[in-house]
Amino acid sequence: MPLINKRTLYSTSRALHIYLSTALLFLLILFCVSGIVLNHVNWLEGDKSDGMLTVKLPAELITHATENRDMLPSLYPQIEAYLATEHGLTKVKSIDWEKEDALVMLDYPLPAGFAFAELDFISGELNLEYQTGGFLSLIGDLHKGRHSGEAWSWVIDISAVLMIFFAITGMIILFQNRKKRLAGIWLTVLGVATPAVIYLCWVPQLKGVS
Repeated sequence: MPLINKRTLYSTSRALHIYLSTALLFLLILFCVSGIVLNHVNWLEGDKSDGMLTVKLPAELITHATENRDMLPSLYPQIEAYLATEHGLTKVKSIDWEKEDALVMLDYPLPAGFAFAELDFISGELNLEYQTGGFLSLIGDLHKGRHSGEAWSWVIDISAVLMIFFAITGMIILFQNRKKRLAGIWLTVLGVATPAVIYLCWVPQLKGVS
């Protein structure tokens, strides 16, 4: 007796194929569209805008900084918490400080942009310089997982695995259909051979090195 009954295999594959197609509909379209965008980076020209925001720092933070002028790095956790709460900035890339000018500077990379926060504890102001991207720049960086955080990295990995299952279940369903099986196999071979031939014949490659 076979380990997996063919009827069960086909029915399970069909159900998985249907539900995976609906669950992945948005992400499939997103990654396909963003893939096209990344193949035409000239479309992204002028798709980003720069801005500047100046606001007063909380009195409590200024007081703590005044009391610890020579030890501003000890306030880094409070500063990061403030920026996360008030401006949604997390995952700081770097933090620097200038003792003489009582400045703390934080650099935050973002999908399709950045934010650079400068806390001036003499004037009591936060100067926030930022760059944001439009829709095309944003989905391009989401496609690459650039500065998008661990949660989005999981979205990419899990959706990639589910897309593999989507393709495999499609092949299993194809083998169930005897009338269309041969044509489907030939299309599969064509789908593998075409990009391979294009890569070998027309994509620039470095040769003659070990």
